[in-house]
Amino acid sequence: MRELTALIPRAKAKAEELVKACEAQGLKIKITDTLRNKAEQDALYAQGRTEPGNIVTNVKYPNSMHNWGVAFDFCRNDGAGSYNDTDGFFSKVGSIGKSIGLEWGGDWKSIVDRPHFQLPDWGSTPAKLKTLYGTPDNFISQNGGKVMLPTLKQGSKNGLVPVVQAVCGLYCDMNIDVDGIFGSDTCNAVKAFQTKCGIASDGIVGKNTWAKIKEVLL
Repeated sequence: MRELTALIPRAKAKAEELVKACEAQGLKIKITDTLRNKAEQDALYAQGRTEPGNIVTNVKYPNSMHNWGVAFDFCRNDGAGSYNDTDGFFSKVGSIGKSIGLEWGGDWKSIVDRPHFQLPDWGSTPAKLKTLYGTPDNFISQNGGKVMLPTLKQGSKNGLVPVVQAVCGLYCDMNIDVDGIFGSDTCNAVKAFQTKCGIASDGIVGKNTWAKIKEVLL
């Protein structure tokens, strides 16, 4: 996700402060990644292993600080190439970030991550967060953030699929199995639900569909 609103408020404020502080020194940056849900984190972990691309992370969900809403990535936004660092751009931004109280991934030894910042309060890994809060959703909800519901579509396997099946099936009077498997029957039920609610009927449970499901449940 790219939305700053997906971060807990203090991380969001720091990201906004960083953008302004960098701009004041002639360094234009753009936030590229904020909160990652399980599907996004595990897909990133698969890159360079079971999927094409280079390895960019050593951790699965929930072992990235991105999963907890306290980390964000950036790129340069000055037309010189998003990740061009021939002029030491990322080290300059790293210094500014550290000066305002952020931990910079460029200082790490295992997978140096120059485009990465995070709040330093709980250490470099989520170990302390897991001990204190258990899950990312618990932490985010208790620290003023908004729990971001995942996008579900045909082939998805998620603990929220049964909720979608139960709500869409009941609301549209369709007999589908509440089995947690987002197959063709579930896709058809979602499309029927979306049509009945007056939103785009694409069979994908995204932000607008989740909002309608919440309305039905409440």
